[in-house]
Amino acid sequence: MDFAPTLANSPLLDAVEVANREATNCFGHVIIASECLEQLGIEHFVSYANQHAMVTLFDRSSERAFLLDVATEELCCDMTGVIGSGAPNPLDQLAMGELRAVNAFFSEELLKRLPPSIDRQKFMSSRPWLSFDAIDAAQSHEYKPRNRILQFLTLPSVPGRMLLIQQYNAARRAGSGDIEAASEELSELSGIYLDVDSRNGLKEVDELCRRLISAGKYDEAIDLATMVDESLVPDDKSKNKLFLPDIMRKIARQTGNKELAWRAIKLYGENPPNSLRNGKLAAARKLLNNL
Repeated sequence: MDFAPTLANSPLLDAVEVANREATNCFGHVIIASECLEQLGIEHFVSYANQHAMVTLFDRSSERAFLLDVATEELCCDMTGVIGSGAPNPLDQLAMGELRAVNAFFSEELLKRLPPSIDRQKFMSSRPWLSFDAIDAAQSHEYKPRNRILQFLTLPSVPGRMLLIQQYNAARRAGSGDIEAASEELSELSGIYLDVDSRNGLKEVDELCRRLISAGKYDEAIDLATMVDESLVPDDKSKNKLFLPDIMRKIARQTGNKELAWRAIKLYGENPPNSLRNGKLAAARKLLNNL
């Protein structure tokens, strides 16, 4: 199975389609590898970091962790110590009933596992998911350590596979113009939507919400924004927390809905004060006064 990047015209993630093309993206590779491991009776998990999916395995007795990034031989390796210790390990989080485990992933530590013969910079350049270095590329050639600490989400294998299929196919439907089907699929992912690292800016769901609002699909836009809000990690203090009230405020401005403007004000007020939040809160109050 070859690796195929996701393009604007990429087909839906479908078993027959993938078999015919003999090529798929990282989501497809993870799904196939997971199904094979399931047939072998090997316990494993589906993990996600910076828009990239992978298979992970955790040995309970030795507390070792293993990465299976199928399309990259060098990243089929022991990754013990790569996942941060600030939160319980993924197995413990899932055992406590969490829908997904949330950890930090130190990609700089993972790079230390590469053979000495591999040029690390070239390796990372061809696998941009390993860092957010591009954020600072325009200002400096020096990377900031935080850019190589990724949000790492882990789910049990079967629901993880189903989530990858649903989220990927929803994005493809949005790309082909079927925004209602896309929003319906995504709105079902409350609490588990994957692409919530603030450094990626919620670009896909933000664009879909804008298109829904333009089409007069206001309830669908609010449902989608609510799904995102309920999927943010517990310690998220980024502007992602303002996404839901932002959508409500935009719809209130377009429709003259006072109740929606009031709800946006309430949600803004629940966030810690800072210049961005304060500005949006003031705009929402001004909007309500003018309605």
